Amino acid sequence: MIIFDSSYLIVHLHPNPETPKDRAENPVTRFRERVDHLIATLNGTDQVIGVPTPALAEILVRAGKGKFRYLQTLNDAYRFEILPFDKLAAIDAGELIEKIKVEHKSQPVETWAKAKFDIQIVAIGKAVGATKIYSDDKQIEAHGKRLKIDVVRICDLPLPPESKPEAEPNIEAVAVGAQQSLNLGPPAGNQLTIVEEDKPNEQTAPTSSEDGKSQGAAAHSTSIQGSDSGRAQGETAGEGEKET
Repeated sequence: MIIFDSSYLIVHLHPNPETPKDRAENPVTRFRERVDHLIATLNGTDQVIGVPTPALAEILVRAGKGKFRYLQTLNDAYRFEILPFDKLAAIDAGELIEKIKVEHKSQPVETWAKAKFDIQIVAIGKAVGATKIYSDDKQIEAHGKRLKIDVVRICDLPLPPESKPEAEPNIEAVAVGAQQSLNLGPPAGNQLTIVEEDKPNEQTAPTSSEDGKSQGAAAHSTSIQGSDSGRAQGETAGEGEKET
């Protein structure tokens, strides 16, 4: 499971979110595209996105009149799961508060109302065994390090890959043998003359292999007789010329 805090959800749900900043306080470019690409990538996996109830409270405070739409979106999306601040999370939160007090000692820390929300979010992540917390909050990043949970800022997200335009097919490069499949016929001026073959006489068509043999022999005999007849006619014509 992974955790989304309010900073990511606001970018995803709010129509005009504030521009987040990186660790050097520079504006993050194309931040909405980064978050949307992350969510689209997660949709292709079986990963569940946990939303701690303290983060949900922060979202609803910023949503104003759109709070019911936000709730409906989170409830309808099967990837999101609302995570309560339960007994186990309270134990982890207590341990985290002790670590913060030891680190800061008598120095004042941030406003405890905000600190308690951030502590609860990280504690819930620790209680459910989250592998990552997606948050753009500096304090949550610091708390995650204390509990050895990886925190990903929006500036750490990659940009979506640029879509490459499809190349147009090169007709001139098509192989000659492929012209038939593309229906590339000859030029209009080159017309082919189709000669129809004489159809065989249906009455004399052979009905068996023996009939075919006899018919072939008859044809051979006819051709021989025709040649003799032609020779006889030529001789007769020659004799007529001599008499004149």
